[in-house]
Amino acid sequence: MRQSLALLLLCLMVAPATGQETREVEIESDSLRARQVDGRTVFELLNPILTHEDSRLTARNGLDEGNGFVRFWGDVMLVEREDTIRAERVRYNKDTKIGVAEGDVRMTDGIVHLQAPYAVHYSDDDITEFDQGVQYADSNATLTAARARYFSNENEAEFVEDVLFEQEDTKVRADSLWHARTSEITRAWGRIVVREIAEDSTETIVLAEQLVRFAEQDSIIVEGDPRMVRIRPVEGDTLYMAARFLTLLDEDELQAKDSVLVSSSSWDVLGDSLKTGQSSGPGADGRVTRIEGGPVAWVEDTQITALDLRFVEGRSSASADSVFGLGDVFVASEDSLTSRVNQLKGQRLVASIQSDSLDFLTIEDQAEAVFFFESEDGGERVGFRGSGDGLEFRFSGGEVSKVGFYEGVEGTYYAAGILDQLPNLAGFIFTPERRPDRRQLLAFFWVEYLARTSGTNTP
Repeated sequence: MRQSLALLLLCLMVAPATGQETREVEIESDSLRARQVDGRTVFELLNPILTHEDSRLTARNGLDEGNGFVRFWGDVMLVEREDTIRAERVRYNKDTKIGVAEGDVRMTDGIVHLQAPYAVHYSDDDITEFDQGVQYADSNATLTAARARYFSNENEAEFVEDVLFEQEDTKVRADSLWHARTSEITRAWGRIVVREIAEDSTETIVLAEQLVRFAEQDSIIVEGDPRMVRIRPVEGDTLYMAARFLTLLDEDELQAKDSVLVSSSSWDVLGDSLKTGQSSGPGADGRVTRIEGGPVAWVEDTQITALDLRFVEGRSSASADSVFGLGDVFVASEDSLTSRVNQLKGQRLVASIQSDSLDFLTIEDQAEAVFFFESEDGGERVGFRGSGDGLEFRFSGGEVSKVGFYEGVEGTYYAAGILDQLPNLAGFIFTPERRPDRRQLLAFFWVEYLARTSGTNTP
């Protein structure tokens, strides 16, 4: 026959201060035995049940220490509203309603599951803290961390130190992370590493200081001077990107803003904003990268500027890439023999890149050119300045091999002795010193990646 300990309420009640409401804790058990320990009366309990408002704590054994604490061990289970906590041992403070759980602690509400060796549960606030490592899982994500706090009422969790978050094909490592289960929004701070692997084996790695992930929109926003590497094994290319703000979207789409830098095996570019995504249409059947805000691009040793630049990547490593420029187009490359600069300008640009080298380039609408070539008679280097409705350049090994003008051609030849009289085109721009050092950028990236992941839960 179960014995009620209602007669012991005077021992088990919170001692209220003046004006405070008394909150009672009730304990029942199959049997009890009282004894004296260090001047206190303690009660040994068999199959105890502790109840307090919405809380119910059960176990096979219990011990009321006589100092406000009750120990429970053996199949311990704390049920509070939708949450259930199981552990090997729990020490419960009747005054503060705080329970300390130890030994294979498991907490769940039927959707969220947390596991840890140690936890502290605050019944009044419905908050559970884990500071000796924790594993978290819900229907959409899994996390591990050194420390965490779970807010049951809000269905939210905060994780700190060596955090690893996994959701579908995305893994995030961070110093701190906050996850809202209901809205599926995740925020992270400090030494962030994001890793995504797409169905086509394209791997994206991002280093940043701040991150927000919106699972419903399948998007990630990163800040704090993020740097990104995208490895495409099918194309055999590794793309590097840096900016102030970066947004990764579904289906290989991304957006970058402010101080954008991109480097691929075929081209490098600087600009203020960038958008990348799949596109189809005349001359744009593939992955398209659009750069605006004073973009400057380099293909081999050729520099290209325009108001709007678009790179269309071929669908395989064997197919050609294309470059489209619109508005105030200016193309410049140094002539290897005269150290002068070949120049092209116009309003529209179309170029083809084959095997990471320029194949051909056309300029239309107010086309002008200054270029240098070998004379037919003496083999000397001579110059030409001309204009027309359009012009086309063919390349071989990075050097101009053929030049052709459309209708309305006008021009002037400059002999070898008067090349210094050949003026640059209006709007002359040639800044090879600004070109990003691809090898150095990638080397710095991987050094930082290893520093952030060494000895941790590497994503």
